[in-house]
Amino acid sequence: MKGLLPLLKKEIKEQWRTYRWLITGSVFLFFGITTPLTLKYLPDILKMAAEQYAIAMPPPTAAQSLMEFSGTIGQIGILVAVLLAMGAIASERQRGTAVFTLSKPVSYAAFVQAKFMAISLTFIISLIAASAICFAYTVWLIESAAVMPFAGMMLLLGMFLLFAIAITLLFSCVFTSSIAAGGISIGVIIAFSALSSVPVVGDYLPGKLLSWGNNLLTASSHPYWWALGVTVALTVTCLILAPRILKNKEI
Repeated sequence: MKGLLPLLKKEIKEQWRTYRWLITGSVFLFFGITTPLTLKYLPDILKMAAEQYAIAMPPPTAAQSLMEFSGTIGQIGILVAVLLAMGAIASERQRGTAVFTLSKPVSYAAFVQAKFMAISLTFIISLIAASAICFAYTVWLIESAAVMPFAGMMLLLGMFLLFAIAITLLFSCVFTSSIAAGGISIGVIIAFSALSSVPVVGDYLPGKLLSWGNNLLTASSHPYWWALGVTVALTVTCLILAPRILKNKEI
């Protein structure tokens, strides 16, 4: 892909200059810290708030804390991914800045891939940092937990978020409106997640990666390798189609 490295450097600087890395990292870290804290101290808070009522809550577990964190990031992370990626290409086309970039000796594929890689890097670093803090707080406040199952869960969650970024970039190439790209992307992601609950068919869809992650923590033997393969295939397909669609659009 011609011009990928210079474009990637440019996009990484753009992530830094526009504070997107700070926003993403802050959101992820917030939930990484507050999830175990909330589970640990919520029973005490409820007890103090309603002393006249007997509120019996079982003590939190490490698996509960880590699954709660994964579920929250699985929802909030998708929204952040769509918000960051929906205007990555559509806004540049609307402002006319994409013309200047693509008039240089760079390929359309490099243009799209650089944006995907820069946004993905922001998410991966943020997810690793937040996951480490959440795990440390969980072990400190609640109980010890196995590292490898949680690492596997975060890897599957990361794959799902990269899938969301790729879909959003695809629709950012289709539409010149960031809102349209973001709205359609959220609709498609929600549809995939909803279909994941359908028997048999759902076992092959990206939403099952989140269920698989929970299974790792509970030591349940229900892997969804086909869902992982389909997620990777869909992500790659989006990244292949996006520059081809963009090439046929009016820049």
